[in-house]
Amino acid sequence: MELRHLRYFVTVAQEQSFTKAAEKLFTAQPSLSQQIKDLEHEVGLVLFDRSARKVRLTQEGEAFLPHAMNALESAKLAVAAAHQAAQQKKNQIHIGFLNVAEIKLMPNILEQLKQNIPDVKIHLHSLTCLEQIQALKNAELDLTFTRYALQHSDYENIHLMNEQIYLVALQGLHPSERVFKLQELKNQTVIMCEKNASPVFYDKLNALIPFTQQADDQILWVTNVLQHINLINMGMGFSFVPEYLLKFLNPQVKIIQTDQKLPQLGLYATYAKHSQNSALAMITQALADDHLIEIAEEISC
Repeated sequence: MELRHLRYFVTVAQEQSFTKAAEKLFTAQPSLSQQIKDLEHEVGLVLFDRSARKVRLTQEGEAFLPHAMNALESAKLAVAAAHQAAQQKKNQIHIGFLNVAEIKLMPNILEQLKQNIPDVKIHLHSLTCLEQIQALKNAELDLTFTRYALQHSDYENIHLMNEQIYLVALQGLHPSERVFKLQELKNQTVIMCEKNASPVFYDKLNALIPFTQQADDQILWVTNVLQHINLINMGMGFSFVPEYLLKFLNPQVKIIQTDQKLPQLGLYATYAKHSQNSALAMITQALADDHLIEIAEEISC
């Protein structure tokens, strides 16, 4: 039994179609069908019911599926571990970060590395949360700074801080000091990060004010921080921002009190538990002891 067979099996199970699975796998449907037959022959059981319009798993196939998925995940982790070991030989560290980490933590991390491990090669990667997590799993990153706490036994998370989210707008859009009802945003233009750019931020706010209820022409979607800041400063609409962005807004932009409490965003450092990277060990120890965070807070003040 080869990993290829398991990958094909899982894809067909997910797509419930040999045609769609073949397209996703970039292979011919007859070849895919034959690979599944070979797998069933080796297992000695029929794994798919092909009699219905949609291909469905048999009871035996349902039992086989989670183990096939675990095997594929284990194979990915094995490759990642090998890549990670290769990187550690090169005395280097790859760090992924969001803008908030770049502003609040990265200068102190770099200073610590220069002082303690002066010959280490540092690679910095500005990536979204999802891009960082995938790169960490692929061993392309040693350390990530995201809004996620990765729930996996092979990884460790350090909760670094929480940031309050605020509703803001140019003074002229809400000149009074009255409490603003979030329901009123249905009649206003809202500047909002796309979900792919900041999924945790999006999900927290979408739970309060479902964006599907807004008219398409009432939302200005942004994909990066600079777009976000510029549109707010131009007075193009109301927007929600995490605390660290407030310092980049012009003086005419105000924080607006809302009738509902707005959520907070967490920031997490995540890394592989069994990494032997000495630079990573130094950074994570300082983060766990709150040393780097305390320095960052002093500088912010």
